[in-house]
Amino acid sequence: MASKRRKSSRERTGSESSGVRRGRSGPHGTRKLPKDIDDLASGRRDVLRSPRRPTGRLPDGRVAGLIPGVANHEARRVHDARIEALRAAAEAGGDGKAELARGLCEAVRLGLWRARQLTGFEALAGDVLGLDPEIAREAAASAASERGWPLEQLPDTAVALWLRGEAALLERCPEGRLEAHVQDGQLELRIILPLAPAARASEALGAIGRKASGLARALDEERDKRRRDREDD
Repeated sequence: MASKRRKSSRERTGSESSGVRRGRSGPHGTRKLPKDIDDLASGRRDVLRSPRRPTGRLPDGRVAGLIPGVANHEARRVHDARIEALRAAAEAGGDGKAELARGLCEAVRLGLWRARQLTGFEALAGDVLGLDPEIAREAAASAASERGWPLEQLPDTAVALWLRGEAALLERCPEGRLEAHVQDGQLELRIILPLAPAARASEALGAIGRKASGLARALDEERDKRRRDREDD
């Protein structure tokens, strides 16, 4: 009689320990296994299904880019390359005067200091380049006047296209140049490339086109994020 009770107890214990599924009415503190793991444990499935990849664009909670429409690493790459060229022009003295003035003018039109989170043109000229900010501003104004350009920052779309395109040139054709100008609501984009080899020029143009794709969506998303941030504040 005692042996039957021990056997019955072992059977009950074994049946409780062998099961992996517990219903919602199970003991307090237990949880129901996810369906895919439960199917695997019970033998209804031989392999565990891989999680589905998310579709669409993922929400990005990071702060917006330093320059609208431009990836931060691309903006910094262009900034650093331009700073190197400006320093070389400054060290060249009179021979580099025109190139220095043009570069300073373009720095104003691009708002280039934003790429390294500087406070403005004066910080770029004085702290980074070691120039007198007033003299640097006069040189930039002179270069802008020669070209018939206003010495002011271009709209976001023009700046983004310029910086994106220049980042592509630095990768594919560093000796190439790109300029942007806005007049009467029209954007003029000028690309200067070496004539030969033709394949390299073609690759550079293709890279600029790829960098420009998706710009409108990027700018819209950054504007929406900034608006939401202002509303939250």
